[in-house]
Amino acid sequence: MTRRRRRTCPHPAAPATLPDDDDILSEILLHLPPQPSSLPRASLVCKRWRRLVTDPHFRRSFRARHRKLPLIGFFDNLVGPSSFRSVMDPPDLIPGKRFSPPLHDDKGGSNPDKWRIYGCRHGRVLLYSRTQKEILLWDPPTGDHCRVAVPPEFENEEKMIWNGAVLCAAVGDHSHVHGGFNSCPLKVAVVGVTSNHTQVFASIYSTETGNWSDLVSVTLPFEVHTVTHPGTLVGNILYWMPLGLGYGIVEFDLARPSLSVIEWPSGAKFKGNGSCRIVLTDDGCLGLAVLSHQRLKMWERRVCSEGVAKWVLEKSHKLRKILGQRSWSKVILGYADDINVMLLWIDGRIWVLQLDSLQCTKLWETNIICRNHPYATIYDSDPDDIFMIEKTFQWQIRKYQYKRTEEMTYPYERTEEMPIIFSQDTGPATGIQSLPGDC
Repeated sequence: MTRRRRRTCPHPAAPATLPDDDDILSEILLHLPPQPSSLPRASLVCKRWRRLVTDPHFRRSFRARHRKLPLIGFFDNLVGPSSFRSVMDPPDLIPGKRFSPPLHDDKGGSNPDKWRIYGCRHGRVLLYSRTQKEILLWDPPTGDHCRVAVPPEFENEEKMIWNGAVLCAAVGDHSHVHGGFNSCPLKVAVVGVTSNHTQVFASIYSTETGNWSDLVSVTLPFEVHTVTHPGTLVGNILYWMPLGLGYGIVEFDLARPSLSVIEWPSGAKFKGNGSCRIVLTDDGCLGLAVLSHQRLKMWERRVCSEGVAKWVLEKSHKLRKILGQRSWSKVILGYADDINVMLLWIDGRIWVLQLDSLQCTKLWETNIICRNHPYATIYDSDPDDIFMIEKTFQWQIRKYQYKRTEEMTYPYERTEEMPIIFSQDTGPATGIQSLPGDC
């Protein structure tokens, strides 16, 4: 009887080298939504997750993946303890006191009445104090800030600064990732009006060089009093709408720098300066949004085949179709060019309008009408802010329970109830006082 030989199978090929587990986990965490609570909550899962999401390289990659910044709230023009208001629901709601500007002077005092917010862009906020002749650059999530003195020739009996804008110096670089106070140099543009009300002047400050550019000016064909609306950035050019005894648009080329005046479209008629705003068009060009009767009219500045630029009425939308209801009183409160979002006050209620998609969201009711600055950023500051987020969430829960049962005597009391935080080791967890071990 012949014995069969056992067939020997060839050794299997060695498996391909897999990337480090941290690399895989980091790639997964990059897919978290860019909401304020995402990274802080992820950091509480375990020490390993906390180490990954707090790594500066991960933060930069997270911002790079979410280039479209989410709208998290808006600032009132007047600075105060409640100047910021979040538009998000818990646990992403950020209390107004968390975004309180650092206005303390060298003597330890602060006077919010001396300061005005001039604009928000690329996650930073620009404030100006006419009495102190200073601008304040501020990154709300981190609290980082710096003060810059304004040259005396910008603010005197012959000139007065009325507005300004902050932007990244790398605004023309599409590969640049906005965010973080020290991620790149900043530019600050200020614009003002001469005492004879005939000229508008402007200058640029660079945080990289620490210098102001020479003043440039332009004469307007009408008497101008002020420049109240924040500037709109289109490419490397800022546009403002001066207010006075006529209409026009001031163009500030940041590359040269130089000022020029663009005529107002003859068909763009409106009542009051709260019915019009300089905006970005769908093509990223200069545009105007005008509230006229029951319509939102969108104008665009186009260059014709002859090389001449002219205004064209691009679209005319029925407000009733956008809002889903008829409107009577309408005011444009603010606009953010970095996310193309407009803030509206309509019949006692605040609305957020996404101009490119015309999606409109109702926020809350108010009878107060004031200029506002929509603020968009990726909130990725200290993970310890999860305690602030959880506290806010708990307050909302207790407020709701208090209304439902009317049994709570002190709605701010902290209890053991906590939002669910998922742990890789134990599943849903409720405690946040200590971090689980490595996972």
